Amino acid sequence: MITRRTFTSLGLGTGLMLAMGLSGCKGGKGSASDPLAGSRIRAVRLTSGGGMTGGGDSTELRRGDDGRVTLSTRSREWHNSRETGMDYVVDESAFDQLAQIANDYDLRAASTRKDSDLLVLDAPTSHLVFDLMAEDGGWDPDASFTISSEQELTDRDREGWRAVTTALAELAAGSEGVPYLEPIRLTITAQGYQFPFYLNDSSAANDLSGRCPLNVTIEDYADNEKIFYLDEPLDVSDTPLATGEAGTLCYFEPWGDVVVFYADGEPYDGLYELGCVEYEHDAEYLADMLPGAGYVWSSATEE
Repeated sequence: MITRRTFTSLGLGTGLMLAMGLSGCKGGKGSASDPLAGSRIRAVRLTSGGGMTGGGDSTELRRGDDGRVTLSTRSREWHNSRETGMDYVVDESAFDQLAQIANDYDLRAASTRKDSDLLVLDAPTSHLVFDLMAEDGGWDPDASFTISSEQELTDRDREGWRAVTTALAELAAGSEGVPYLEPIRLTITAQGYQFPFYLNDSSAANDLSGRCPLNVTIEDYADNEKIFYLDEPLDVSDTPLATGEAGTLCYFEPWGDVVVFYADGEPYDGLYELGCVEYEHDAEYLADMLPGAGYVWSSATEE
């Protein structure tokens, strides 16, 4: 497995990063006569964002595959800023609390309200999502529901929404949180194809990110590497040594080149790890990075 420990030490792992897309289904088929049970809830999510800045906030209470119940908060101020937040491990009873609020305010019925005619262009939009589980533990799209700030909500609906918001805030206030900082994404573009990587928080990775954007020449090397050279050496003073595992982005100090391993290599003296491919299963596709002109850009220096 490709290690990400060098840039997940501030969080609980990339598996807890929030999916900002809304998976809830507006207007589930349940009714007030079919009370929502806490054991049916897979996730409760609050999101707010969009508008002119492209920033936003989100809070999510979710059951993990490992059985833990996690409350995660995320915030992004601008479209090109790094996402920050906190992760908390909370008690299972939190779902019972949220289910009780949903029943008391009949939030499932609120999700069926028609869209409002009074919409403001480029204004942030908020959503409250209840993801519910089917009997097999998977997502039940028919029972799940979403409430949007763009609907014609009643005062009672808004009061219920505020009750959910308050409950999630109190859960966070009563738990010990672990800070989260989104890793920097570095993207190599070659022949029209993009290859994204997450950088670790090392001196060399930060040095490379700060030089972007870069025009480079990509070359094949051996039978497991793609490389490109830099004009000046990177600062490796606080950078972990690399194992040469497939999918890793590295820097070979003796030659001054950045190395992309698309198949497993070996450790070398002076080989440092900068990060790894964004999705582990995409490591094999790095072999498709064709030699020639390339372009390297970083989310930290994106304009």
